[in-house]
Amino acid sequence: MECKDFEPSIIQEKRILRLCKRLDKFSFEDISTIADDVEESVLELLLLTLVNEKKLIKNGGIYLYNKKICANKSSLNQPQFLQHHSKQDADYMLKGFCADVEAFKMMDLFGFSTHVMNKYYTYFRTLIYEQQLKELLEYFKKTPKMSQERVYMNTKVYLYLYDHKLFVSNKYLVSKDARKHREEERLEIKNIYLKSYRKVQSRPFLINSICT
Repeated sequence: MECKDFEPSIIQEKRILRLCKRLDKFSFEDISTIADDVEESVLELLLLTLVNEKKLIKNGGIYLYNKKICANKSSLNQPQFLQHHSKQDADYMLKGFCADVEAFKMMDLFGFSTHVMNKYYTYFRTLIYEQQLKELLEYFKKTPKMSQERVYMNTKVYLYLYDHKLFVSNKYLVSKDARKHREEERLEIKNIYLKSYRKVQSRPFLINSICT
């Protein structure tokens, strides 16, 4: 893979934030229609970043522009390490992560160090985990279920299936009204888990995981 594969679409968070401000209240479909030159996976992660920075508020499938926070120019909500790298570096990192490019390839292409890769990829994955956990808790509150326990990369995790989407928690969720997953749900959990586990066992992904 050459650097030119990344050059045509460098994503700028400020541009997406301006679109959010203009729309004020919108769904993912609304903004993706306007920003149709941005890949959906990249746009999703950008929105997650803005939610984490509290510049956007997510309520179900609707995003709200947070006027109060955005009026404050302070970068206190932004991780400090992001302030020490150029916007172009951040764009390349985001693009590579969303394209599932192995970490060692990103290091070779752009000269990023293992430490930098670790910081960025861990940050992106934390954003994704926290957002899906919020969604899981909303589902669980309405329809509590007993988890399916698995060991993933030497860590015990608790899996839940809602609307054919697999959610993960590092803690067991407790409710006296929780029911077991149906047999077809347990089978779907197993299939999704095995697919992910096989990916973890692949050599490229293991190399990628060293940096995270």
